[in-house]
Amino acid sequence: MFTLARCFFLHLCLIISPSLIVANDEVPAELPEPYPQLLELPSYIYEDYQVAYDRVFSEDAIPYWWTVGLSTAALLALDEQWIAESERLGKKLGIGTKYNTNTVLGYKGIKILSLPEDTGSFMYFIGDGWTTMAFVGGFLATGALTDDDKAYNVGFQLIEGLLATGISTQTIKHITGRQSPNTKTESGGKWDFFPNQSDYFADIANYDAFPSGHLAVGTMTLTVISKNYPEKTWIIPTGITLLSLLSFQMNNNNVHWASDYPVAIALGYTFGSIAYERGQRSLNMPNQNISRLQFQPIVSADGLGVSMHYTF
Repeated sequence: MFTLARCFFLHLCLIISPSLIVANDEVPAELPEPYPQLLELPSYIYEDYQVAYDRVFSEDAIPYWWTVGLSTAALLALDEQWIAESERLGKKLGIGTKYNTNTVLGYKGIKILSLPEDTGSFMYFIGDGWTTMAFVGGFLATGALTDDDKAYNVGFQLIEGLLATGISTQTIKHITGRQSPNTKTESGGKWDFFPNQSDYFADIANYDAFPSGHLAVGTMTLTVISKNYPEKTWIIPTGITLLSLLSFQMNNNNVHWASDYPVAIALGYTFGSIAYERGQRSLNMPNQNISRLQFQPIVSADGLGVSMHYTF
């Protein structure tokens, strides 16, 4: 069983790990201007969705649509079996099915940060937004303390990817309204498309299974870091192992169905890749996947408006 002190140590390791990733860089990487700006983040997120739209609805994306669609359909048919087998294996290995945490940061009774207290809870915490934010803090601190523009930029990419991925997963959750395994009223969980939002917020677990936000954010984090440091060959196998543990535990603790995973992985990889490319400034170069759909504000004597331009 993990003690609270051990959890603090593990979280500290996440914060320190970026400095270990960039430790072998001989010279701090300098990125060309313009440097990403925090105040420009809303426009970056907006453009990310434009780029994602063009990519998702392009001919090149058709094979990926089939892969995600068929894998989701296959897992839908086996969802109940995946849950049962995960619980059986978890019980055999002594991994709990509850998410046990201890609040270490709060304000006026509002929980801000809670850390896991046991093995199963730590496995679930791998995909938490706070884990990604620990990496963000580590990369930003490493970049600032060592004048490494690349490390600082990776931290910014993770912030951008976290927001873009979070918005997309929450939007789909609010549209699909799928029951989690622990609240199911029918086999595989009931789907309630476009549910009443008052009902949604009154009983979130009854509507927010599809897709997995934890896995999407975890995939985005792995994508950004591995693409920035391809020479660190241990990053991808380590990341896949951690995401596999996360996926198993979300079945074991009845939070997600296995069929919630393919779309989550696709979203995380898509927005992680886009955030990485912005960091490399490739989105501002010719012959890149710049969105053909553009919106511009209009201010005139008659009032305010928006113009739309589409390049064929």
